[in-house]
Amino acid sequence: MRLVVSVCAGLALLLSGCNETAQLNQPPVYYDVAGFVHQQIKALSAAKPLVKKSVLVNEKRDEHTTRTINWTRELELFTQVDINKPALRTSYQISRPDSLTYQYTLKPTEEKLTVRSLLVRIDPATRKPRHIEAVLRTSNPLYSSERHLTLDGGPAGGQPWGISHYRLDGYQKLAYFDKNTFTVDGRVN
Repeated sequence: MRLVVSVCAGLALLLSGCNETAQLNQPPVYYDVAGFVHQQIKALSAAKPLVKKSVLVNEKRDEHTTRTINWTRELELFTQVDINKPALRTSYQISRPDSLTYQYTLKPTEEKLTVRSLLVRIDPATRKPRHIEAVLRTSNPLYSSERHLTLDGGPAGGQPWGISHYRLDGYQKLAYFDKNTFTVDGRVN
């Protein structure tokens, strides 16, 4: 009896592993924003372009120009816009207002997901993102946050094509505490 149960469990595990591999090998349904951002993180880390950065947190502003930026941390929220995970394949409504624009909106039945909307405009010549906008929202009884992300691409930072401007606006609120607002604005020269 134990042998039968072990064989059945092993067979179920093997079949679920095959199904998972098949799902991972499927082509992406949505535009690969995370892939583009990871590529840019590598390029920016290597090039070390001059960046004019402005940070505003609850009315306190800090502005500086620097070449030393941890691009993995700086663009982390943009990597979280990855909606190409197999579990999300049917979670977004797809709209194509024109041949250069991809617009994804969270379906009403998927309200617990963080990425609410994503807009990608492609450059007609390079076929790379010229403009990306995303809205991320998280809410539970103890914490809520909303982030609006924008990223503009073009010739920048000594590269023929890359991130030329990025901006993050939003807030974070813990239960029983005041809302903390923030804005991060970076221009790559």
